[in-house]
Amino acid sequence: MSIEVTREMAVAPPSTILAVDDSATNLQVLVRTLSGSGHRILAARDGATALDIARKAHPDLVLLDVMMPGLDGFEVCRRLKGSADTREMVVIFLSARGEVTDKVAGLELGAIDYITKPIQAEEVLARVSVHLSRLHLERALRQSRDRLDKELASAARMQRLLLPMQVPDHPVVRFGTYYQTSRHAGGDYYDVLSLGDDRFGILVVDVSGHGAPAAIVMAMIRAVVHAYPGVADDPPALLHYINRHFQFLWETPMYATALYAVLDAQRRTLRVSSAGHPPPLLRRDQQAAPLPVETAMCVLWNELGAVPCVEHQLAPADVIAFYTDGITDRQAAGGAMFDLDRLRDALTRTTARMPADIVTAIVDELDGFAGGEEPDDDQTLLVIGLD
Repeated sequence: MSIEVTREMAVAPPSTILAVDDSATNLQVLVRTLSGSGHRILAARDGATALDIARKAHPDLVLLDVMMPGLDGFEVCRRLKGSADTREMVVIFLSARGEVTDKVAGLELGAIDYITKPIQAEEVLARVSVHLSRLHLERALRQSRDRLDKELASAARMQRLLLPMQVPDHPVVRFGTYYQTSRHAGGDYYDVLSLGDDRFGILVVDVSGHGAPAAIVMAMIRAVVHAYPGVADDPPALLHYINRHFQFLWETPMYATALYAVLDAQRRTLRVSSAGHPPPLLRRDQQAAPLPVETAMCVLWNELGAVPCVEHQLAPADVIAFYTDGITDRQAAGGAMFDLDRLRDALTRTTARMPADIVTAIVDELDGFAGGEEPDDDQTLLVIGLD
């Protein structure tokens, strides 16, 4: 054995290897070749014994002879790969049959490599080292990914605590909400503020990007909103207030769209200001259309300047749907988007009267359209109904 091969073997962490060959001589040569490599070596002379050892000892790698009486190597590999307990084991076939069809058949069963007999010690050691090193790197990557997923899931749970624990209960105004992030933690934020005198502030924010940066900014916006001095009954003033607190982001790529509306249940009015955010949909007499809203530039970019505020008169049985573009941009497998027309049609078609039921109907249609495709963006839907 050369010094170069020994150094390469040192790259692979200590592992368990199962050598399988019906020939006692071949098995002895294989075990002797692997001895001194730092790995634990197990041996079996038939397929049934090999399967039993694999289930009990869980070797990292199996060197598997193809031509054996009873269960041949192909059948052993098929059973290993067919079981959840053993399918992750690395399988390398050993065979005197070097035809391409045999190699292809072995690889199609899930083997990672195919070594032709008579074996060369250096070749066996080198290939074992390479595949074990890759196996341990993949395991380390999965462990890191799992830890990250757990951290992100924990962050998402914490982030949901920043959303309204429950929406206000009012005899005339009712609320329904839906919130779903694309990657555990996201940048969407909504809030319903009780302003007194049967008035409510409705805020919807969509921070650019996804993941931790967007989630951090979302949490900061929530803190700023809840520190607003006095009553937040002036939509342009609230948007200016948010924007001024993030001057440190004005020169960065980060930005957010935001919409703030004040609903007066007694006067049945809705005053709306938008900073680059899509206007809400109004459903009246089973017809849905966007509310006319003038918009300013997005927040977190620069000084806002003048922010328009539009007042709308509402009527009994009106339904208003606020949303982020993660709803309308949700894609199906072919790349088609749910888009504004489908959202408007879904809002029009549903016969549900309660906002929570309307939200459920729209989300069911949205998920049905996506057909199981994971969302690329955070999704927020807030529906308000007037009695």
